Amino acid sequence: MDASLHVEPFGFFSLDALRAGWYLMWRQFVRILPIVVAAGAIGGALTGVGMMVVGILVISLGIVAATIWANVLVPRLASRWTEARYGYALSGPLAVWWGITWRVLVAALVAGVITYPFDAVARSLAESFKGSAMGLLGQLLTALLGLASVAVTVLATGWAMSRVAAAQISGLPVIEPARSASPTLAVATAPAMAAPVSATAAAPAARGGSRTEGKRQCPKCGLYETERGAVIGWYCTVCGWREARR
Repeated sequence: MDASLHVEPFGFFSLDALRAGWYLMWRQFVRILPIVVAAGAIGGALTGVGMMVVGILVISLGIVAATIWANVLVPRLASRWTEARYGYALSGPLAVWWGITWRVLVAALVAGVITYPFDAVARSLAESFKGSAMGLLGQLLTALLGLASVAVTVLATGWAMSRVAAAQISGLPVIEPARSASPTLAVATAPAMAAPVSATAAAPAARGGSRTEGKRQCPKCGLYETERGAVIGWYCTVCGWREARR
């Protein structure tokens, strides 16, 4: 009997969410990085030789291409992660992309609202007390808040992936792999082989009890095909055995 698959989404602040989010984001990053680097290098070179407009256009097109490619990678990588973890790939790339993206955006918005007062204070300290301990403290707080924002994005991505996977594959049948029978079970369930029966024991049953009544068993072939002669005594009609006469 097939069982149904049950998948629980990860908690937001969990190690599983962190791992899942990191799985998607670093693979996404290494794939879009060459596009950004190439566009930046070409655009910078064009700008350096006086073709500023063309250089800016190249850089802008590179950023657009990298953004599109990053969004295309989201459902692909999420499906690959789901298949590796649960054994099922996700379907509907657009639905997968939207299910992950809107959750990440909402989480980032909530985190931004919560951290905004702290970020404003940190920036104010950095600007008002440049070159002092308070200014350094403001810069440190700004850097820490930036790292926190990245961590929230990674967690939100992993959490969103688990939510999409749970919504799509929960309830699917789980097909158990066929199990080979153990030697003990095979011996126990195999039909018992009949023990070899000697011709001596099988002959009376095969020929019926009525035909063996009053007959003498042949000591040579074990059959009951014997007759008693008036002169020679008992003899076998099959193998030719004769009773020794004294």
